[in-house]
Amino acid sequence: MKTANSMTQIKLKNVLLATDLSEASIHATRYAISLAARYGGKLYAAHVISPDALALAHPEALDRILKETNDYTERTLGELLAPARRQGLPCEALVGVGDITNVLAEFVEKYKADLVIVGTSGRAGLGKVFLGSVAEEIIRDAACPVLTVGANASGMTAQDIKSILCAIDFSQESLHASEYAFFLAQEHKAHLALLHVVGGSMDEPPSHAVQLLSQALRELISLQPQLSYEPEIVVQGGPVADGILEFAAERSVHLIAMGVRGVGAFASQASHFGSIAHAVIARSPCPVLTTHAGKGSPGTDFAPDR
Repeated sequence: MKTANSMTQIKLKNVLLATDLSEASIHATRYAISLAARYGGKLYAAHVISPDALALAHPEALDRILKETNDYTERTLGELLAPARRQGLPCEALVGVGDITNVLAEFVEKYKADLVIVGTSGRAGLGKVFLGSVAEEIIRDAACPVLTVGANASGMTAQDIKSILCAIDFSQESLHASEYAFFLAQEHKAHLALLHVVGGSMDEPPSHAVQLLSQALRELISLQPQLSYEPEIVVQGGPVADGILEFAAERSVHLIAMGVRGVGAFASQASHFGSIAHAVIARSPCPVLTTHAGKGSPGTDFAPDR
């Protein structure tokens, strides 16, 4: 049986903020600073200069333009990090050149990032995520959890986490997300709800299905350390993304945790939590923490008996 020791494997010491330096990135920066302050970690603010931005430059002017772009980037990152430095938080600005997702992946590995934070900039969802479609690739492929801070969560900080919703579909990815949900609920003494939405048109699934799924969720809770508040178990029917979002809005949830698939996670025809994750992140009233089932992820063998 898993004990509290399994929770000690989770840490949030190195936080990497991926930013495109736009005005929309400010709310994600505030959240990143508050989270790094909460966990006493180091904050890295990273921006990657795409070769496309230099494509029209004359070869003879390329070095000069690259230096000017690099200087501007470092100066702007310094301004974003200024509030953190005033708080005495260890910070570092990271500037890279090349394919954005590849460079960010190198930063995650080199600086041992425990969490990547990105932000969304509009009501149209991930089509307007800053870094563009690159944000989808970060969420899908990052080697560590990704926290997406949307425009609806612009006033929130990590200090506000008092209510957490963990969406469970019993995949390895969502079970990994549950580890972080329990960890954060324990750290913040927050209320935690485990929600399983039975997809389809039925608002009320058959009672025997509800009983089986509820029992599986209770078994999941039994594998975790005791929290300040007894976790709530909810099983309901209907469209999955809508169910998650409606629950989050009705309960004024401060954080949603859920799993995402790897390859094809945001394809329109993706099964289970692929397109669902896209819809949730695009419309969420609060930050969304997404995880994959990485190597050695806790709980990967757990599944309901159906």
